[in-house]
Amino acid sequence: MDEEKKSFKEWIEKNLIIALVCALVIGLIIGCLGMYLVGGTRVARVKGKTLTSNDLYKKMKDYYSINLILEDIDAAILSNKYKLEGEELEELKKTAQKYIETYENYYGYTEEAFLSENGFDSIDDFVDYLSVDYKRTVYYYEYLEEKLEKDAVQKYYDENAFGKINTKHILAQISDEMTDEQALTLSKEIIGRLQQGEQFDELAEEYKTKYEGKVLVEDLGEQGAFDNLEKSYVDAMKELSKGEYTTTPVKTTYGYHVIYCVDKTDKTDKISRKDKMHIIEKIATNIMSSDSDLYTKVLIKMREDAKLKIYDKEIKEKYKEYCLPYVDEATGKVILDNEADAEIITDNENEVATE
Repeated sequence: MDEEKKSFKEWIEKNLIIALVCALVIGLIIGCLGMYLVGGTRVARVKGKTLTSNDLYKKMKDYYSINLILEDIDAAILSNKYKLEGEELEELKKTAQKYIETYENYYGYTEEAFLSENGFDSIDDFVDYLSVDYKRTVYYYEYLEEKLEKDAVQKYYDENAFGKINTKHILAQISDEMTDEQALTLSKEIIGRLQQGEQFDELAEEYKTKYEGKVLVEDLGEQGAFDNLEKSYVDAMKELSKGEYTTTPVKTTYGYHVIYCVDKTDKTDKISRKDKMHIIEKIATNIMSSDSDLYTKVLIKMREDAKLKIYDKEIKEKYKEYCLPYVDEATGKVILDNEADAEIITDNENEVATE
């Protein structure tokens, strides 16, 4: 019986509540939820969008985290500020697929089961969920950029950037099952066969199958100066022209790589948002490390700047509890450097509108 209650609670959290708060984000009442929302009261408003509740919703408030409603509040605040398309959107889709593939490989989930059990109607719904955290990160990094010297990001880009390079590699992994010397020997063997005219993809498939769990084959796609690759890998791939491979094994902390260059492009004058964020992370380390709670504080202030108002007493109290570790104890306000204090919640209107 307890398991049945737990299951029902999880279903409510992942499906109905998500559907209800999505009304805040899209500003519409979806037809199939209409009967639940008729006669509802105001719970929160941000950016002119209102979230309503009814008696059923009120009974369920204790069953879900404040984080759930913050997902949709932040989505509403950031929806018009950042439009994701092109490379950014493709990266989010790849991230979503990697999550699903991990669950498929380790837990035997199908895509449909993964989405259903996590409360997502479709893969696009999951991507939308991931995009909220990405947009929060973009907002945070823009805050950090404002604290840097003028044009610091552009200067770093000009001095360090190069064009994008599309590579794939065969990695002989150093592990308990393969020593450093064995991995190096295997990589040299692969290079020797390439020099004799054999094809990279055919060798990759052969060695991946023959040395399952010891040899990894990956297509890394386009990578640049500010992506998360080890320096030895980056230095090696920069020297390759399209269609070339490394003639000596490239060592990283993972093992020995044989790298093949699929294609490469010239450096552009415009800094992509992804590259800008990588640069900020490199040059704003002092700011980031000065306060381990800075990310959360910046988001609290973001909601205040967006004039978030919470009318429901219980949710309002939950949000105050959530903010408590990050605010000044005397004033109840979050302080960012020497900026003006940010009120957590404004109380200019009635907390709850009753029928």
